[in-house]
Amino acid sequence: MDWENVFNNIGFWYDVFIEWYLDQPIYGQVLAIIGLIALCALAITLVYYMIKGIAYLLYYMFKGIYLLLKYIGYGFYKLTEGFYYLVSGKPKPSKKESSQKDVQNDYTSEYQYNLEYCSECGRKMSQRMKYYFEKNGIAYCEKCGTRLTQNHALRIISISH
Repeated sequence: MDWENVFNNIGFWYDVFIEWYLDQPIYGQVLAIIGLIALCALAITLVYYMIKGIAYLLYYMFKGIYLLLKYIGYGFYKLTEGFYYLVSGKPKPSKKESSQKDVQNDYTSEYQYNLEYCSECGRKMSQRMKYYFEKNGIAYCEKCGTRLTQNHALRIISISH
């Protein structure tokens, strides 16, 4: 490739553009500058989103490979653990009940209200909202924002029993 010829060709087209630009009236020159700025902004935006898309693609691809290998390893671990207990004849230790269950019984024993679902929209209440209700006697539905009081809970008990 002859670089001298390439530079001469670029210089020729640059001179043609400058002659065309100077022949335009002032509003044409202003519009040409605005158009060039818009094209540059469009090109920069396009390059940004392409790089961002490639970065997301690589991130989620590596994350998927990591999770795949992690769970393959976990499955292999569980398989060898089961094989160990099968061959050794030792009983597999049972999982202990968490102390969180006992803590939940402590604060639910104070009130005997059953607030499982919102009386307006029917959405199931989260553990956090149940705890807030037991602590303060008032809760707000996370979906519709309805204020739920002890009267709502008693109404639900009377409907369900």
